[in-house]
Amino acid sequence: MPLASRMNAVAERVRAEVGPTARAIAAAVEALAAAPSAAALADEIHQIDSAARLLAEMVRTCRPEADEGGIEAAHARLRHDLRTPLVALKGYGELTLEIATDEGLDDVVSALGPLLERVADVMVSIERALPAQSQAMAAEDGDDGQVGPVSYPAGRVLVADDSQANRDVLVQYLSREGHEVVAVGDGLAAIEAVFEQPFDVVLLDMIMPGMNGDEVLKAMKADPRLRSLPVIMISALDALDRIARCIEAGAEDYLAKPFNRVLLRARIGACLEKKRLREIELSYLQAVEKELTIAREVQRSILPKDFPTSPSLAGHGLMDPAREIGGDFYDFFALEDGRTGIAVGDVSGKGVPAAVYMAMVRTQLRAIAPFGLSPADCLGRLNEHLSADNPGGMFVSLFYGIVDCAAATFTYANGGHNPPALLRAGGMVEWIKGTNDMLVGVMPGSPYHDAVLPLAHGDGLILYTDGVVEAIDPAEDEFGKQRLAEVLAAHAASSPAALCEGILAAVRAFEAGRPHSDDLTCVALRFSHDPNHLPRISPT
Repeated sequence: MPLASRMNAVAERVRAEVGPTARAIAAAVEALAAAPSAAALADEIHQIDSAARLLAEMVRTCRPEADEGGIEAAHARLRHDLRTPLVALKGYGELTLEIATDEGLDDVVSALGPLLERVADVMVSIERALPAQSQAMAAEDGDDGQVGPVSYPAGRVLVADDSQANRDVLVQYLSREGHEVVAVGDGLAAIEAVFEQPFDVVLLDMIMPGMNGDEVLKAMKADPRLRSLPVIMISALDALDRIARCIEAGAEDYLAKPFNRVLLRARIGACLEKKRLREIELSYLQAVEKELTIAREVQRSILPKDFPTSPSLAGHGLMDPAREIGGDFYDFFALEDGRTGIAVGDVSGKGVPAAVYMAMVRTQLRAIAPFGLSPADCLGRLNEHLSADNPGGMFVSLFYGIVDCAAATFTYANGGHNPPALLRAGGMVEWIKGTNDMLVGVMPGSPYHDAVLPLAHGDGLILYTDGVVEAIDPAEDEFGKQRLAEVLAAHAASSPAALCEGILAAVRAFEAGRPHSDDLTCVALRFSHDPNHLPRISPT
């Protein structure tokens, strides 16, 4: 059959199937207008009458036109057009029923029952006359009367629909639900609105002049400012594949025309609740970020700014903090008789608690160290202080040593920390062995032991935290002690500052852009009997 003949057959089928129910609607509207109390709802009944007249005229003058989409596209377009007055009939009918019920206008309520039944009949007749590929959307038109009301928060809603009747129905219904509603008639106006005003949810018609709903959705999701704004697609087209693409592109949900009020209310409520939860999550993340900023400031304020002046010892410390702040710290300070105290530690935990505990460890160590105690005695006393009152169960791995330039020795104690490296003047790397006692702050009475390392001219000492050797590359391999030793050997003649920079640069290169999960901390010392051979001391 030629396409024109098929289109004529479609028109005849619409008039045959939909015509009788459309005329039944007109009769029901006349009965409604004749109700004694109808004058109290004149505006609403006028809108119902206008929609009924539009439906009757569309059925009478039905002239479907084919395009490149063929017969199915013609069916879809005609369903879209016929559903426009039905949306107004159903929407205004339900609103009027609600108002009449609230005001006790029983005659109007009685007249509206048959009218709404006829509207449902028209939907069935449209589906018979213009069968769709899928009945999924039609299934949504049923209203389960057993669904009880659910309380949802009110919000600011943008309605974008090319039909004035649809916009009016949605604005009236949503306003009665307590929402603030802004309505626009095309896609370009929708884009302008969402970029100029704040909204909590957007109802977006699929087919609009200027810019279709899916194009508006794409533009919104491409902008970081609007990416999280919930969008519900609305359409009279039975095009599930297109709606599925919209949901894949970021739409929260969809609704078919004419709107089911229960579904409309529930889906807007669900979107508003999701937005509320996202805002709570964002607030939490902002609080966490603020906490991290505080922790970074605490950590930064603890680190010493200058190495103690010494004719025989140069030093430098460096830290590259992780995004999630750890508990790394280093310290160096002058002691009596020209000696220098050196400490590197790593507190358990992350964030503000770790930063506060780190500050306490550093303060107590500095308070204990000047009393002429050995490193082991210092760790022992510090352990007693920290473990005596420790409800959070925190602890610190801590290496503490004293450089005595006059005696050319390095006396140290190790409370569960990584073993430092000794870098000989010729480039040989040795790992300092000996004491490796209990973590500090874990158990009262834990013993700590001293060890003594003789120093030669040009020797370097490198202290570090586990973030250096446990750094991970994209292949999940660790940086490790062997790579660290190779870096140290390559910087045998470098100043302490250059040595620290070289270590952290090597670790960053190894990570290949992967953010490190722990702080990177190192301290480098260079010992010399001849002050003329000392590298220039650099501040941290």
